[in-house]
Amino acid sequence: MNYTEFTAEIKAGLPKSLYILTGEEDYLKEHSVAQAKKRLIDPGLEDFNFQSYSEMPDFTACNSFVNTLPMMSERKLLVLRNCGFFEKNVKQKADWEEMFTKLPEYICVLLWEGENEKGKKSSVPPLRKVCEKIGIVVEFSFQTEAKLIPWLAKAAAGGGKLIDRSVASYIISSLGRSMSVLKTEMQKIVAYAHGEQITRDDVDAVIVKPTEDKVYKLIDAIMDGRRDLCYAYLYDLRQNRTEPIPFLGLFSGRLVMVYHARLLLDEGLTSAAAAKALGGGWLNEKSVRIASRTNDARLERLIDLCRGADRSMKQGRVESWAALEMIVTEMRI
Repeated sequence: MNYTEFTAEIKAGLPKSLYILTGEEDYLKEHSVAQAKKRLIDPGLEDFNFQSYSEMPDFTACNSFVNTLPMMSERKLLVLRNCGFFEKNVKQKADWEEMFTKLPEYICVLLWEGENEKGKKSSVPPLRKVCEKIGIVVEFSFQTEAKLIPWLAKAAAGGGKLIDRSVASYIISSLGRSMSVLKTEMQKIVAYAHGEQITRDDVDAVIVKPTEDKVYKLIDAIMDGRRDLCYAYLYDLRQNRTEPIPFLGLFSGRLVMVYHARLLLDEGLTSAAAAKALGGGWLNEKSVRIASRTNDARLERLIDLCRGADRSMKQGRVESWAALEMIVTEMRI
């Protein structure tokens, strides 16, 4: 299930008992949790019908909440956000498994855990297997540029400003597609812009954007097996106070472009035809040139490492720049 389908079920007031929220777009997950609470829970009855945890809850208390009928309402909502249910050694695993498999119809559980690493099915934690079998997996992917442009326009309008498509596209290409990053930077841009219309000069004056040149230099260094250059580029970015999360977003986005180019080359397209199929322009031509020097498996590995770094940053498990350096360290170059 995708975000749109999930939202439709919640708005209809007909939620399932268990949803597993996955994917990289945490902003939409937070938004969905807020919308579910607004739609399913009466404000005056939150103390009775709503519970939210951001660490492993006491089983007895949580199970009691789940199995107690709603107070003057049809629904109860339980949010479990990064509590550790999908870790390999969960305490009281059998108890939690029984609770999840016997959820009553009136309860709606939103279970949001860190992603497990890709690999063999045997590597997937048992409790995750159980939850995904009985619940609905909802994928929260980064939104496309076509969807983000009107969203940025709406954010600008909220601050009394206008923004055209080309400037909105420029912001996305500079910062990546993370909505939380884009929202924060748009607030700064709106506050800074002097005129009614937001310009590229306004954007450049406010955001510290990682340039395309630096992103592709890092990708080239990885493809060339130059770990020393990779660390040097990251050090330079850090010294210039580049924001690590936006940089990772842009870096990941460009890697996906390279991966798409590689798939087109695998289909037998020429470099020129592949660049044209991707939309043409300098970025796509550069992506095809890099793709011609590598293979699918290597790019998949690098993209997967970026996802892991993103999770580590957002969960605060690793310092942001250290997480970026780990991509280089763990990549077999």
